[in-house]
Amino acid sequence: MERLDDVDGLARRRGFYWPSFEIYGGVGGLYDVGQIGLRVKHKLEGIWRRFFLEGLSLPMVEVETPLITPSRVLEASGHVSSFTDPLVECPSCHRVYRADQLLEAKLGVNAEGLGIEELNALFQKNDVRCDACGARLGGVKTFNLLFKTNLGPFTSDVAYVRPETAQGMFTSFKRIFEASRRQLPLGVAQVGRVARNEISPRQSLIRMREFTIMEFEFFFDPADLQAAMSALGDMAAESLNLTLADGRELTLTPMKAVSTSHVKTPWMAYFMEAALQFLLNLGFKSEEVRFVEKGDKERAHYSAQTFDVMIPTKRWGLVEVAGISYRTDYDLRNHSIKSGQDLSVSVTLEKPFLQASRRVVAHADAVRVDFGEHSGEVLAAISTLDPSQVGQEVELNLSFGRVRLGPRHFAVQVEERLVSAKKLIPHVVEPSFGSERLLYALLDRSLVIKEGRVVLALPSSVAPYDCSIFPLVKRDDMGSMAKRLESELREAGYSVFYDEDGSIGKRYARSDEIGIPVAITIDQRSLEDNSVTVRDRDSWKQWRARSSELAEILRRVLSGKSLISLGLEEFSRRPPKGKKAGG
Repeated sequence: MERLDDVDGLARRRGFYWPSFEIYGGVGGLYDVGQIGLRVKHKLEGIWRRFFLEGLSLPMVEVETPLITPSRVLEASGHVSSFTDPLVECPSCHRVYRADQLLEAKLGVNAEGLGIEELNALFQKNDVRCDACGARLGGVKTFNLLFKTNLGPFTSDVAYVRPETAQGMFTSFKRIFEASRRQLPLGVAQVGRVARNEISPRQSLIRMREFTIMEFEFFFDPADLQAAMSALGDMAAESLNLTLADGRELTLTPMKAVSTSHVKTPWMAYFMEAALQFLLNLGFKSEEVRFVEKGDKERAHYSAQTFDVMIPTKRWGLVEVAGISYRTDYDLRNHSIKSGQDLSVSVTLEKPFLQASRRVVAHADAVRVDFGEHSGEVLAAISTLDPSQVGQEVELNLSFGRVRLGPRHFAVQVEERLVSAKKLIPHVVEPSFGSERLLYALLDRSLVIKEGRVVLALPSSVAPYDCSIFPLVKRDDMGSMAKRLESELREAGYSVFYDEDGSIGKRYARSDEIGIPVAITIDQRSLEDNSVTVRDRDSWKQWRARSSELAEILRRVLSGKSLISLGLEEFSRRPPKGKKAGG
């Protein structure tokens, strides 16, 4: 039987998500997000946009780039050569496993990031067997996680389904920068689908072959520490729970993490703190969120430092819901080299300054007099001289022999110019969140059992509906009033779940299971005095309120207030007018 606390079971039963193509047996790592789950997912993405793109007082823009990516783009980014996982195939039944994860499960060792030779040594040393047929395993090889396709009918035009949204933002950076009034720092965000051909997808929504990520590339001048430290200082900071690559566990403020060099750049610390605040807004607690640093062998090829943002789950333990990486100028520099296009930018300096420069100037008339037909070669040689290494005289070895030049032939001139801009290739910090992983973590954290019943105690900000509306019994007069209130609340901007089928207890249970925070019931008294009962999902307590108050009650509940705090009349059943209790 399905356990009450089984998140996947609830998800299938109530329309949050389920395995794709179930009628054909399903496909590992592919999931449909159902009608209820999609409402929660869209709300998550909306909160992410409002928090990071509008709420941080930083220049941020959002773009959309293609899912299909030409091969040359991912060759330049290093994904074609480096975006791999280790694979081991059973020699008997040909079942395949991700080698490092299999060793971790079988031997209890940390094998993430180990090279092929190191993994093969572990297989040779230990008797690791196939789960399906019992054959001994070995012979680890690399497997590229990119989904390969072609552009048009020609197999030579190779392309891939993007494994991240980042490369579209990097290749379009120059245009985005120009359209954003040439300012740094600048965040460029994207929410979109990506695909990774996982060897052995598992853990429900935690490891999928196709999923949605919410990420942005934050471009900045690495020499401008003042802007980063100022932004970090303005943030009301919670301490970060860090697990460093060497295994040490520390709790530090973002500022302290930077000053002790545990975090390599202030912008990295800034967005780690922002990620924590975002998760706190979703109902997670500070002590639950841990930032785990990737070791040298574990982090992606483009990263100088990466912290995984980890959340505890009941079934899978700590689960990564986001990653924050310091990509330096790796991507822009490589795309500049491979494309032949200059992706450096010129930024205006806040404080222009005078810069002295020296250059060697030839006295052309004297050179022509002294060297005649060879004067052209001498003048060309003078133009290549380094002013920092030229004294009063210089000796050159030219095609017609060695010559000595002096003040008669050249001079070193000092010039001053006003510098008001500088050219650079920006560095990048990338915060990247998995939409489906966050959805799973929220469902897992919110699922509670109350008196043998499932209650999904979602924060009201991500609940699939703002309220549910029920007529107490299926009667025309109650139904008409319930429908009228539904229409009024929808026009006021609230999402409403209407249900009139089954007993009121079963309808409450359905509403609780999909996480609707407020249930509104129309009963006999409602027809008399236009009041309704308002029920709290988590406490199951009920209050009486005038129907005209509902929009304001919902506004306050959705802003974080509890129904208990609103001072409503405690609900009590009373007989209709003209009847005695029990009559």
